[in-house]
Amino acid sequence: MAVRVKELPIRPAVENQTNLGNWALLTTQSHILRSQCKCNGNVQCNHCLYSHTLKIPDLPEMTFDRNTLTLTHTKSGCKIYLNTLDALKLVDDKQDLIKVSYSEEWLAKRQDSSHIKNTPKPFDWTFSTAYSGTLVDSSSHKISVNATTEEPDREKLMRRDKILYHTEFVMFEDELADNGSSKLIVKCRVMPTFVLILMRHYLRVDKVMIRVQETRIYCEDNWDYFLRDVTLREASFNELKHLQTSVLYDEWGINEHLRVLKRDLDKVCIENC
Repeated sequence: MAVRVKELPIRPAVENQTNLGNWALLTTQSHILRSQCKCNGNVQCNHCLYSHTLKIPDLPEMTFDRNTLTLTHTKSGCKIYLNTLDALKLVDDKQDLIKVSYSEEWLAKRQDSSHIKNTPKPFDWTFSTAYSGTLVDSSSHKISVNATTEEPDREKLMRRDKILYHTEFVMFEDELADNGSSKLIVKCRVMPTFVLILMRHYLRVDKVMIRVQETRIYCEDNWDYFLRDVTLREASFNELKHLQTSVLYDEWGINEHLRVLKRDLDKVCIENC
């Protein structure tokens, strides 16, 4: 006789809101995206939302659909919103970017991997994303983005002030069928005078390359703008062959050994419509 397994109900995401001067930081955290449809009447479930919205044929092994961060300018209602769905929208659904950039290494790796050989259609199976957050205007104000030379206050960053709130969570993670790792994480901390957010995509394709994109968002309590620093680093395994294995596979320590390909430092301001 078949045994029916009763599924646990969907628990609400754990929310935390911290207010600091002109800003409010809201984080939500929950379990991974469900693998089956759980639509309720006219209410679409997130499984179907992801399936219908995204064009890539597969999702990361662990996709945390309700892990989000929102930084809101309370006077205007403008915000920057970090979420997994928008991050995955930027994954290339038409070509394998590793094949394009590292053809020889990719072909050698493909011979060793049944996962890569059997990919049903060309797409970026490493889930690389250039996502740096979703900017949201309000009904009365809009957001403008301009290049700047202004940097976060290093002295404030180094001071050991009391931490008002901090958290860290994964947005998605995939081991690329034992071919490496692709992971998007968010860290944040609220201090007495500023908010600092880090969103980091770490990609390692074994025997091929390592790439890291880091987005740092910094604002002070009395500011009506924030700074966004997006830095892309990369190196091939051939460039890193002199490193010890422990260093090569250190997800955070590897940064100093990668080439900086691109850095964009922007001042994100709020203006009247």
